Amino acid sequence: MNIGVFVLPSLVVYCFLSFVNGHGRLIEPPSRASAWRYGFDTPHNYNDHELFCGGFTRQWVKNEGKCGVCGDPWDSKTPRAHEYGGTYGKGIIVRKYAPASIMTIRVEITANHWGYFEFSICPNYINPTQECLNKNILKIVKPQENVDHHGVRYFPKEGNKVYEMKYRLPKKTCEHCILQWRYIAGNNWGNCPNGTGAVGCGPQEEFRACADIVIEGKADQSLVPEIEQPSVSTTLQPESSSTIIVPTSLPTPEESYNPLSALLISFVSFLVAFSILFLLYLHFYHIGSHVKSWIKGPNKTAALVVPPRPPPRTKRAISPTRIVSTDGMQEIDLRSESLA
Repeated sequence: MNIGVFVLPSLVVYCFLSFVNGHGRLIEPPSRASAWRYGFDTPHNYNDHELFCGGFTRQWVKNEGKCGVCGDPWDSKTPRAHEYGGTYGKGIIVRKYAPASIMTIRVEITANHWGYFEFSICPNYINPTQECLNKNILKIVKPQENVDHHGVRYFPKEGNKVYEMKYRLPKKTCEHCILQWRYIAGNNWGNCPNGTGAVGCGPQEEFRACADIVIEGKADQSLVPEIEQPSVSTTLQPESSSTIIVPTSLPTPEESYNPLSALLISFVSFLVAFSILFLLYLHFYHIGSHVKSWIKGPNKTAALVVPPRPPPRTKRAISPTRIVSTDGMQEIDLRSESLA
């Protein structure tokens, strides 16, 4: 069997999948994974832009589409790392908003793969469920670009950057809420509801993140820590008389991730893997026997090269039936003599 037929397509798919993984993080309000970047005393998660449910295969093949509400793999040990009681789920309040006010949300995308954002709130910060979050999906304040007609989904279309959106908070209050960010990518091919196939249909890679907030009274500016990096002030006029939080800083997109470098790494990995598998192919299907005989030594090599010979075969001697005398005058029949 020619394994090259299977090896090359598999490596190409692996190389492609390693490059298409998206990256993003919720930075305003700061998520549990990213709060340390903005002055909060929380554990440092240096991979806070990779809360993607463990990856596409783990989410959709192993866990049948399930994911932790804050982006952890569903099959992780509970409490999961970014849930309350986990490594990064310390329950530290990062923002306080007034009911029915407008909140500014910022998401940093470092590898854009289309799709859309959704934001929702659940008042149960200790054990939030996706069902609770789905009942409280926030609506976008219009007019804004890249918004769907339902007014809840935001579509990042400008590549890698910090996206800023404005959403309306509910009128109800909560002493401690969870704000969830969901980023459903749209670059995988799948089956559409109408029976056709297209990019963006079917299961997609998904990112999630959680931030601890309060919705009551008036907005509390004191919760925003002092940031050493240069700040960019913004002004937001609320549609109601309620005060809102004005973020103190606008983070710059992460420079440590470069799609070109990721492509180069993927290409080098492809070459290394292909070379190893190609050598294994040659070893077992072409020159394996020669290499083995060379390792065993010259004497054994000769024994392997020279084929074995069959044992010699001899003809059975046939006894004469008649003897003629030397003078040719007398002929004796041996068969008759033996019978006598």
